[in-house]
Amino acid sequence: MTRAQRAERAKRREKAATQAVVAAAEPADRKAVKLPRFTPRKSKARPDDLVAHEDAWLDQLEETPRRKGLHGIRTRLGEYMGGTGRWVGDAWGFVSSTVGKLLLMLLMVTLFMVAGAWAASQASANRESGLQTLLNATEPMSNSAHTLFTSMSQADALATTSFVQPGLQTAESHQEYLDAIDSAVVAADEVLRGSVVTRADDTDSVQDLVREIQRLIPQYTGLMERAQANQRVGNPLGVAYMTQASSLMHETMLLKAQVILDTTREQVEDEMNRLTRAQLVPLSGLLAALLVLGGAQYALWRMFRRRLNKGFLAATALTLVAMVWLGASNIAAWDAGRHEFAGTAGPYEQLTNARTQAQEMRTAETITLLTRNTQRTTMSMNDTSAEVANALDAVSAVTNADEIITARNALADWRLTHTSMMNALNSGDYDRAVELSADSEEPTTATAFSLLDDSLGELIGTARYAQRAHINDALGTTRGMSTGLLVLMLAAIVCAFIGARPRIQEYV
Repeated sequence: MTRAQRAERAKRREKAATQAVVAAAEPADRKAVKLPRFTPRKSKARPDDLVAHEDAWLDQLEETPRRKGLHGIRTRLGEYMGGTGRWVGDAWGFVSSTVGKLLLMLLMVTLFMVAGAWAASQASANRESGLQTLLNATEPMSNSAHTLFTSMSQADALATTSFVQPGLQTAESHQEYLDAIDSAVVAADEVLRGSVVTRADDTDSVQDLVREIQRLIPQYTGLMERAQANQRVGNPLGVAYMTQASSLMHETMLLKAQVILDTTREQVEDEMNRLTRAQLVPLSGLLAALLVLGGAQYALWRMFRRRLNKGFLAATALTLVAMVWLGASNIAAWDAGRHEFAGTAGPYEQLTNARTQAQEMRTAETITLLTRNTQRTTMSMNDTSAEVANALDAVSAVTNADEIITARNALADWRLTHTSMMNALNSGDYDRAVELSADSEEPTTATAFSLLDDSLGELIGTARYAQRAHINDALGTTRGMSTGLLVLMLAAIVCAFIGARPRIQEYV
């Protein structure tokens, strides 16, 4: 046995003796406690190079048991999505926190307020643009259609009246006829240009009718010039040309002009009704923003136990101001469009119809004198007189008292002279009938009709001015609203951010 082995054996003996001494010193009643055996969890298989890397087991994670139910689905979805799943989980964790809820609430409030501001601003801008188009294009187009009808009817009345005047047609009467034709041509062109701007559904039909009238005007004037030329030389054929031209005017041209007048008049009324109805969508958008602001303040109170937030209160006040402004504008526009405009549209339409029927009656009266057919003209005169009287009754007597009195007197004189002319014509006194029909110093059908036509023209002009004033009033309720509402709502959004800033800073 070597010296090293003997030394090792001695150490073992010494250690065993020491342990025996310690055991003998312990109490006799103390029993040895058996410690539980440690059993590690089942881990993953060790790599083959574990011998080379003996500390690699420290980097191996123990396999956790699979979760079941909703948590298990979320876990497997996160493993499937990889980094995106972790990002979604982190985002959800942030949103679930108090500061995340606060930021999400602020985002929702901002979205609702931006949507309400945009809807209100766009609706106000569209209404303002539509009313400007109505004031500058649609209504002038309708007035031009009325001018087209009355100008052609007046030209025909002047041309036919010249055939019953003693002697040749005066230069003044012929110039009035040319002026009426020129006014009709200009009015037709204005209707065409207005129909392009209005973009109405029946634009094509209006343009086709106007082009047909423009094509027929030279035919009418050519026939009437032939009639007047034959009348100047005393050729009875002139009456035949005049009758043909007048038939073309009344049976074709004026009928087309009446369709244009009715169509454009309906366009004005429809546009006014459309542009003055309540804007429910923008109002509901602002109301939704107001409710969301109220809900946000309630949520702030639940989260922070603070009842009032100055920033959110200011945002609520600004939103409420915008909503009241838009509502007041709607009420004012409705009043101007549905109440005041409708109150003048009825008399205006009656006056224009009465004037056109009076002009047609004047032409028929002249043709009756030439053809000596009295029965139809007497019945038409009664109908015309009743319609003119009804139109005068519908006009407000406050601003048109003098003109209404003049028109009534002229209508009475026209009826009286017309009856005298018909009586003279029935009794065979053709010369007396011509005197009562032609323009002279004594009251005649010509002078009475001229005075009535001028009075009706003045009343129509007054009614049209009132209509345009109501359209302008409706337009005035929308001026500056688009920009004003947008500024108010943007200021409300800024106030909401200012109100939420102190609460966010508590977590920063």
